[in-house]
Amino acid sequence: MALAAQELGPDAMLMNSRMAPPEAQHLGRYEVVFASAPPPAPTEPALTQKADPEQVTDSEGKVPWQQLSAEITNLRRQLERTSSLFRSSQAALPGVSLSPELQEIYSALLDSELDPEIARNIVNRLKTRSSNETSVLQRDIFSRRGPVEAGGTRRGLVGEISSLFETDPALGFTDSERKIAAVLGPPGCGKTTTLVKLAVRYGLTCRRPVQLLSMDTYRVAAADQLRSYAAILGVGFQVVETPRALSQALEEHRNKGLVLIDTPGIGAAEQDIATDLAELFAMVPEIDKHLVLTASMRSADLSRVAERFRVFQPDKLIFTRLDETEALGCVVNQAVQLGRPISFLSSGQQIPEDIEECSKERIVNAILERLPAMEQSATTAAA
Repeated sequence: MALAAQELGPDAMLMNSRMAPPEAQHLGRYEVVFASAPPPAPTEPALTQKADPEQVTDSEGKVPWQQLSAEITNLRRQLERTSSLFRSSQAALPGVSLSPELQEIYSALLDSELDPEIARNIVNRLKTRSSNETSVLQRDIFSRRGPVEAGGTRRGLVGEISSLFETDPALGFTDSERKIAAVLGPPGCGKTTTLVKLAVRYGLTCRRPVQLLSMDTYRVAAADQLRSYAAILGVGFQVVETPRALSQALEEHRNKGLVLIDTPGIGAAEQDIATDLAELFAMVPEIDKHLVLTASMRSADLSRVAERFRVFQPDKLIFTRLDETEALGCVVNQAVQLGRPISFLSSGQQIPEDIEECSKERIVNAILERLPAMEQSATTAAA
């Protein structure tokens, strides 16, 4: 910074710093970029001689010095905006003495849509390790060493992220043959399709008798889609409206190995429906409630949606539309916010192929892919 001030003046501003690429490491380990604002353009240029107006104006009627002044002013404004964004970025970092490596880790975690507070905690924990462990961590993550030398370091970072959330890819609570589960969520999140995928994979494929129940009586013909799926699959289907009807249906189908319950999509203005359904489910505690959320939503919007469904006290989380996003930090955010394990992940409309049991490796790998020189296979033996 002192050298930059000597060359560019006291207003020199640090714009970026990073590890030098391999082809430039003979010049130094780090590459830094500084900039300074251009000098103010003269407001009244001195004209030593008169010129023909047709020769000194362009097609827009501006003389060359006016056009140059406008370009410099525009460049200056862009530089000021960049400076403002850079200062905001610096303020968000969890400390002023972070090494470039930890700053890059922090940026990668934010890039994966991980909550800034969670990202700060991870970086702070890495920073407070013993000096020997920190030295090995920083050297190995960002060097191009072999998997044996860097594997321990990657496992350490994987452990930090994996400890944030839990997974539980199961339907139902007990070890008995009968499983009862319900899917909840906002409109358009893919509840019905997800339910059918679960019915095929964990019912028909396992040769387990399946019964589908629909509680979506708030919209005209809302249950028809699930009724059609049930007819195609050759499984039982029934519409229930009241707590008593639900209890009777569960008792009637007690010989079914898998009972799946579909619920209406509840929007932000339908809190009364959510309250009624939550009271209904509270009367039948053996139901395993899975909250279905869309992974491709903005993290802030997803948090607001998830908060609306706290009234149900969901037991597990299912995330859909993973094929529409590469940033899975929001998945971790909601698991931490709601304190619930993640059960299944869905990534398309194909039934039943596009659903998978959630694993920590799947989510952690997607986050670590944001880091340079971080191989996807690194988490297999660690999580």
